[in-house]
Amino acid sequence: MKARVHAVAGILALTLISLFFTASVTVELVGTERAVSIVKTSIVVALFVLVPSMMAAGGTGRSLAQGRTAPLLRRKQRRTAAAGAIGLAVLVPCAITLQSLAAKGDFGTPFVVVQAVELVGGAVNITLLGLNARDGRLLSGATRRRRREAAATTARL
Repeated sequence: MKARVHAVAGILALTLISLFFTASVTVELVGTERAVSIVKTSIVVALFVLVPSMMAAGGTGRSLAQGRTAPLLRRKQRRTAAAGAIGLAVLVPCAITLQSLAAKGDFGTPFVVVQAVELVGGAVNITLLGLNARDGRLLSGATRRRRREAAATTARL
């Protein structure tokens, strides 16, 4: 059960960050200032789902890893710590600042700079969490099981 909670929380976090990134880029390219404001407000509201999901993924991951020291697991733990730090120190403050600026209709240089920082941080976190998802599948044996099943199916044909 703990492994399933970990996987769901991790995938939810990765999905939300990817949605935030995609929505931000899309609305900046083709949206109105009002649409930008709506997206930035939606992101801040969704932080109330993202932050607990990141905490759940980190907590269950730490619990699942207890007593294990595999190099793959240590890399996953370092990436998780980095993603959490980027999220709390960069992405959350950027999201709040961007929402505040957008609500005031201030889309000048400060908005653009903070948006750029947020997009870079988001891209880094998407990469880190994507690598963690891949490695989590390897650690759980899901990838090996699928390969064995595919090989068995091919052998029968």
